[in-house]
Amino acid sequence: MEISAQYTNKFMTRGADTAEIYLSCQWYADINYITWNGIFYSVDNGENLSVQHKTNWLVEAGLIFGDPTPGVLYQIPMRSQDTFGVSHDYGQTFEAKYFDYPYKSAIGCLAGELYVRNFNLYRSTDFGDTFTLQSSVSPADIQDVGVLPGEIFAKDDPPGTNPLNLAYSNDFGQTFTVSDVTFPITYQYFDWVDISRGTEPGELYFIMWVHYDSIAVFHTFDYGQTVTLQSWFLQTTDDIFYTAGRTPGSFYIARREICGTPPCLHSCLWIFFSRDYGVTFTTYFHNLDSTYTSTPVIKNSIHFKAFPNPVSDFLTIEATSFSRGKATVELIDFFGTVVLRTAMSKNENRKVVDVSRFPKGLYLLKVVAEYGDRKIIKVLLE
Repeated sequence: MEISAQYTNKFMTRGADTAEIYLSCQWYADINYITWNGIFYSVDNGENLSVQHKTNWLVEAGLIFGDPTPGVLYQIPMRSQDTFGVSHDYGQTFEAKYFDYPYKSAIGCLAGELYVRNFNLYRSTDFGDTFTLQSSVSPADIQDVGVLPGEIFAKDDPPGTNPLNLAYSNDFGQTFTVSDVTFPITYQYFDWVDISRGTEPGELYFIMWVHYDSIAVFHTFDYGQTVTLQSWFLQTTDDIFYTAGRTPGSFYIARREICGTPPCLHSCLWIFFSRDYGVTFTTYFHNLDSTYTSTPVIKNSIHFKAFPNPVSDFLTIEATSFSRGKATVELIDFFGTVVLRTAMSKNENRKVVDVSRFPKGLYLLKVVAEYGDRKIIKVLLE
């Protein structure tokens, strides 16, 4: 396991809910010198982590992206440069999908919306099942979407000069306009900059690698017209990951360094959480050695099916295994909005709901058991 600065924020991502984050990083090396990667998950801003996914780092360790849909996580690329993965169970399992060399990616502000850039820019609205060509002349360095439908932010060449050339689209990546973003620093050149959207229209974070061992966090509320320096991290030669959250003012930085003695090395992880737009941070520490066992314990396993699917009027939800407590049932639309919420108990293993009043389209049906387990399936209303 080697220490090297990561010039990307795409190993850490926001989840669909507030205080929810994912992080993918090298976990530990075993006595056979196999390095294991873990996808870690938190619902409390990084104070506690659970292990969602464990893989050989050389086999599968792609960048991760959180969707507005609860439980949906993308890994791009996954097992090769021509595959990416989609998870509907909070990163525990991934469905492999094919795309020819997904060079750059960004997840939209709409549920199931995915942008992928290879030689051209493509957009999916069905969780990566199908793609449509948006542009063959878009900037190569796609960074993030905005909070308004159709917005995409990218960097235009050259990427390491002040002012930065910020490319912006509000028509789903079909056309871009370029404007200058001037950072309040006295020098002209820097190594790299990443962009992460905030929670308001026009709000962006710029994470600048001033040098390979120093990063600065900048913030804007007006699409980069006015930029302020929020904080500075000096002398960091470790892996650094970062993302803005879904709560106004929330921003996360994670630092990973190597701990232990060869051959049994492991990662130590610090998560820095800010509520004031990256000015001050609360620190949480995690010792990710090989005995780290904070994997969610499923105390109440639930299995269910929903039929008919596709459905036009009444949807039947039937639990086939439900040991105790109750379960919450949610129907989530294309925009990530919960349009229907109901409950089931162990004595009520069948529920019939009227879906005829909802618009036609793809929905997610999520069932969450009171004591731990959760399942998600796709439902088509026609």
